[in-house]
Amino acid sequence: MDIRKIKNFIAVVEAGSIARAAGFLHIAQPALSTQMRQLEDSMKAELLSRSSRGVVPTAAGLELVQKGRQLLRMFDAVMTIGQDMAASPEGHVNIGLPASIGAAVSLPIMQATAARYPAITLGLQELTSANIGSALISGQLDLAILFDDALASAMRHEAIFDEDLFLVGRDIEQDEIPVARLRDRPIVMPARPNSMRLLLDRACAKRDFIPKVIADVSSPHTMLQLAATGITHTILPGAFVSRGLPAGVRASRIVAPRLTRTVCLATHSETPLSARVSVVTRIVRTALTSIGSPGLPQSPRVHRTQKQPRRAATGAM
Repeated sequence: MDIRKIKNFIAVVEAGSIARAAGFLHIAQPALSTQMRQLEDSMKAELLSRSSRGVVPTAAGLELVQKGRQLLRMFDAVMTIGQDMAASPEGHVNIGLPASIGAAVSLPIMQATAARYPAITLGLQELTSANIGSALISGQLDLAILFDDALASAMRHEAIFDEDLFLVGRDIEQDEIPVARLRDRPIVMPARPNSMRLLLDRACAKRDFIPKVIADVSSPHTMLQLAATGITHTILPGAFVSRGLPAGVRASRIVAPRLTRTVCLATHSETPLSARVSVVTRIVRTALTSIGSPGLPQSPRVHRTQKQPRRAATGAM
């Protein structure tokens, strides 16, 4: 479909008259009328209701105006990518990220952006995964790091890496611990809804017990501090554990079943990517891949395949 015809159709609707629109567009009225008929033929629908007083859009025409404006914005964004990149992108980019991921990637993201694109400023917002998803869809965020259980159909996304969950405490003796052996162990975890809590609850329910969560704690740093005292345990993701633990504290990978979640990078599917968001996305992807690279102690596993979006949304660290 000719993008020019869609642009001219919107002009006709806004002018309320083919004759007036032809004057604005510097196009002969018969030629513009022909374009509108050709557009209706290609759409297989009547788009304009014509009368002696002018034209008004039909229901199909109104839908085309709405979708056409989105298409034109996307087209303009695509056409200016090279120019924007050559001119050094500038502006503000808001990024939403879970606290357990933010601890590992915030500094490298800030450093790389400042070094390569000094005209770009960043907003790093640590939120629950559910809030990250809703903020992205509502337009409050330009870019989001979240988990696969918080994906939605309105997001374009890519899976970056898979990470396992670990039991952390002072009395850990084995590198791996089955879910069944978590029975009666005191644990501190984030309150529901939370992706780690959901994974644990499901695994424990299949083994006919409820995990002994003695306190709801939202901060992974506080959870680790409490586990370091020896009075309780906690469960932390591989990306957080791989950064190191206090002396005397060990981590044991939870198995049978292995509790795993996927870290994803997402943007709004209907919002064209500006040059500044595009370059920051590459920086964030590199930072995430670095913490998911094989070879790190107890590292997550880099995940190269893209998953289909899900509609559910749960909170997560």
